[in-house]
Amino acid sequence: MIIERYITSEIVRPFAAGLAILATVFIAFSAAVKLSEAASGEIAAHVVAQLIFLSTLIAMEVLVPTTLFLAILFSIGRLYRDSEMAALSAAGVSEASVLRAVGKLALLCAIAVALLSVFARPWAYARTYALEQQTISRFDLSNIRAGTFTDVGNGGYVLYAREVDVEADEMRGVFLQVEREQRSQVISAERARIHAMDQEGSRSVEFFDGHAYLLERGGTRDIDMRFNSFLVRLPEEERISKFRRKAVATGTLRDSDQPKDIAEYQWRLTTPLATLVLALLAVPLSRASPRQSRTGIFAVAVAVYLLVFSLSGVVRNALENGDIPPFPGLLLAYVPPVALLVLLMLMPGLRRRGWRR
Repeated sequence: MIIERYITSEIVRPFAAGLAILATVFIAFSAAVKLSEAASGEIAAHVVAQLIFLSTLIAMEVLVPTTLFLAILFSIGRLYRDSEMAALSAAGVSEASVLRAVGKLALLCAIAVALLSVFARPWAYARTYALEQQTISRFDLSNIRAGTFTDVGNGGYVLYAREVDVEADEMRGVFLQVEREQRSQVISAERARIHAMDQEGSRSVEFFDGHAYLLERGGTRDIDMRFNSFLVRLPEEERISKFRRKAVATGTLRDSDQPKDIAEYQWRLTTPLATLVLALLAVPLSRASPRQSRTGIFAVAVAVYLLVFSLSGVVRNALENGDIPPFPGLLLAYVPPVALLVLLMLMPGLRRRGWRR
């Protein structure tokens, strides 16, 4: 139908432009974060570009439905503002026809999001963790900058060295702070050396000629120890070797009976549903008279958008904790948005019936 093609073309243009803009902004933000981590020695500089690409690919499952929602609001809202919707209505084109045109485009986007969520997302996470493993396995003194605090364990381990001697394979004027739930450990030493990664995927730092302090928060049981040699094991295996649920294949999650696995599995399957529901909701939310301010309409639309994703997050947490059964599981999060969509679509007819009475 010509009208449907026209409406689709009006949406596709701002959708493509908006997706490009949002992706660019995300890439810029991700680049700033990754370059900062590379500068501090947390990741290797040669993997920054790959990590940025992978994080952008992961973000696409959210960027696509968000951009589509905004593009429909903009496009259909413009048709109302320019009185084109009134002309279409006079020509016999109902809002249901507009909804059908939007639904076809939303279905294509939902399929793309499904492919991203079910296949691309776990692959991207798995690749990200593999790059992290490579970075850690190559971690040596070249990653430590003199006079800079470095997070060497990504788990509350902060290292500082006044001097770094790569040729002698040691650091001088070394300080290490380890944060625990109830205690803090502080080590100050004249020299230190980073040992190679062991078979368990963990590294250790050996300190020479210094003091170790164990400080208890809110208490008086502090410990001061003088040492000639002191070995500290860094918990890299907690970061790399632990079970990475987001990187697990979707088929593996499907066969699991663990609540967190079920929640991750259902999240991947329902992300396309969120794309479709948001796109359809944008159609009635775009209604406006030619002179009506767009500020209030946009505020309501943003509130609905936040409602959909907030409900998904709340229900997902409940599913992970075992508070709700696997069925209906995450489908519960979409009952209110679907009910709102039905109400918004029926509202013009209900108003007309009220006026006739």
